[in-house]
Amino acid sequence: MKLFSIENLRCSYERPYVEKHSRVVLEIERLNIERGEKVFIVGESGIGKSTILETLGMMNNTIVPNSKTRFVFYEDEGHEVNLLSLWHGNDDKLSHFRLHNYSFIFQSTNLMRNFTAFENVAYTRMLQGYGRQEVFGKTRQLLYDLGLEHIDEQRMANELSGGQQQRLAFARAILPDFTVLFGDEPTGNLDTKSSIEIMNLFTELSNEGITIVMVTHEDDIAAYAKRHVVMRDGRVMRDDGGEDDARDEQQARRSPDEPRHVVGRPA
Repeated sequence: MKLFSIENLRCSYERPYVEKHSRVVLEIERLNIERGEKVFIVGESGIGKSTILETLGMMNNTIVPNSKTRFVFYEDEGHEVNLLSLWHGNDDKLSHFRLHNYSFIFQSTNLMRNFTAFENVAYTRMLQGYGRQEVFGKTRQLLYDLGLEHIDEQRMANELSGGQQQRLAFARAILPDFTVLFGDEPTGNLDTKSSIEIMNLFTELSNEGITIVMVTHEDDIAAYAKRHVVMRDGRVMRDDGGEDDARDEQQARRSPDEPRHVVGRPA
């Protein structure tokens, strides 16, 4: 079942946009993403990868107006959400859509320094309307599953190591209800061991049917997905859907100090 359908989409950071004069940073003739897919957008820096992510994630409206552009999100029951209309509609509707459908994890953890670790993880799910007691209970279980059981409710996020903060950011991303998880170079600041741990967690989420769209320029990280959208000069040069890399099976054989299976994520 489709999740995203894109046709004839162009993006430019120049406003106002002037045809044949303004620079187009992204051009997509056709791109479909299925519900439950794990898609990695790959290529060198500065060729449009992050622009795809911020466009799909409704983070920044750089879309060039064009009557032929199609940009659609499909809800569970197949109902079409016109994302172009969302951009030009009520801000509250856009915020509500993002809050209940999207989740993000970035190269920088973007943790709130004046919040505790628990509050950082719980914040978005509480915004979705869940009570503090329920959310903190799920937070405690999730942190245990991620090997962070030593963190109590009073521990500040900035007291954790870099690898622990990245796991905390991962916990914050997967605790809320969401349909698709976006990742923008989430392992870019990590050492090899921590990168493998984080990618193991993405693999487990994908195996549970979560849609994942991730940007990377690292070949070893891209090998964790079976579908690669290869970018060059703002265009999709190749879109392949090869077999899963054999390392997915290898990740099931973890060393004892790697994170436990993610069983704490809410159903």
